[in-house]
Amino acid sequence: MNERTEILLLEDDEIDRMAFDRFVREHRMPYNCRKAGTIAEFRNLLKSHKFDVVISDFQLPDGTALDIIAESRANGVPVIVVTGAGNEGIAVEAMKAGAHDYLIKDHQRNYLHVMPITVKNAIERYGMERERERLITELQNAITDIKTLRGLLPICARCKKIRDDKGYWNHIEKYIQEHTDAQFTHGYCPDCARELFNAMENGE
Repeated sequence: MNERTEILLLEDDEIDRMAFDRFVREHRMPYNCRKAGTIAEFRNLLKSHKFDVVISDFQLPDGTALDIIAESRANGVPVIVVTGAGNEGIAVEAMKAGAHDYLIKDHQRNYLHVMPITVKNAIERYGMERERERLITELQNAITDIKTLRGLLPICARCKKIRDDKGYWNHIEKYIQEHTDAQFTHGYCPDCARELFNAMENGE
């Protein structure tokens, strides 16, 4: 990643926090990291800063990582959960709750060596999920518009204006252009062309 990654580390163990800092420094990782030791501190930072990813220890003084996953995702930030060795069941529970990945914390802290690829994958996968959600929303809106055009449209019998769902009357060209990708070109049908030609010949 060319730009620096903004990380929120939610970890109450001071030794683990220091180990994280040392790893980032020694490997010259392109990270800007802010730290929280409690969920309350996490929430304050989440409100005041923009993050690319949250790395959270599972067990926290005032709750667990399960308490922050939905809140973090609602703010557009994926979550990586760190669990103790032997707690794979908790990791699966976190994934079901919406975490994007997990790391198993070992005593030698070897998990830090897979952290960079885990962070990269979580950010990229979350971005793809957001893009998919955007495309689904666009598709649903398009389907709604198509259904609108297939339904009954109030149209003036005289001027041919169409009444939209807000009660406004619009020219039929304007209405169709706003609800489809269609574009209009203008010309004369044979009947109108003959009528116009006859009027011009008669000096009307």
